[in-house]
Amino acid sequence: MKEKMKEGEIFLLYGDEKANYLVKYEKNKEIHTHKGKIILPEKLSYGDKIFSSKNFPFYVLYPETSYLSMKVKRKTTIVYPKDAGFIILNLGIKSGDKVLEVGTGSGAFTIILSNAVGENGIVYSFEKRKDFLENAKENFEKFSKFKNVMFYNMDLEKEIVPDIEVDAIFIDVPEPWKLIGNLKKVLKSGKGLASISPNIEQIKKTKEELVFEKFVRIRIYEIILREILVREEGTRPKEYSITHTGYLIFANKVNE
Repeated sequence: MKEKMKEGEIFLLYGDEKANYLVKYEKNKEIHTHKGKIILPEKLSYGDKIFSSKNFPFYVLYPETSYLSMKVKRKTTIVYPKDAGFIILNLGIKSGDKVLEVGTGSGAFTIILSNAVGENGIVYSFEKRKDFLENAKENFEKFSKFKNVMFYNMDLEKEIVPDIEVDAIFIDVPEPWKLIGNLKKVLKSGKGLASISPNIEQIKKTKEELVFEKFVRIRIYEIILREILVREEGTRPKEYSITHTGYLIFANKVNE
């Protein structure tokens, strides 16, 4: 079954792992690559094959959320897909949920959260640096499917969180333990909070604060992902990969 593409829609133009591009569809648009020039046809459907001027085949594919999140304009480190999926599953985030994110950064995880909660959900995203927030907003406008994120230029270490109620909280700041007491009051009882930190010393302080604030079911993980290359000469792990990105800590709020 073919699905026709609409003008202005973003798609993945895939030749191989070294020749793939995010493209906004415009009729007769010229795309210049090291595999040759491509002219987009007046009618285009997902799954189509297009040949470049050098007769190299490219395919029109859907850009999955993990791919889009890696293509944002970065002013900060981002939450990588290998961690993002685990966070979504362990916080139990689903369509229609309300989620609070602290540390918008470049907006990569904001886009993932937006897709996870869908058009009936809401993401409240807080970032204290205005330049980071403006960049994140631009990334979100470029890659988002839904308009379901409320952005705040606020420092929740110093300012009171707005009067909201959420199903999950995710924290990505250097000192997450300083925020837990402020954020706890807006999290529904029984629901989860998660934080990511690059160093184990940060995780230790975060756990101590979670214990102090009477959170339960505290657990800590590190996600290791290895890509496997299948070649005629043999199958083996890819020589270069993203290894340590951060430690993840999860906990649940209970009634005291």
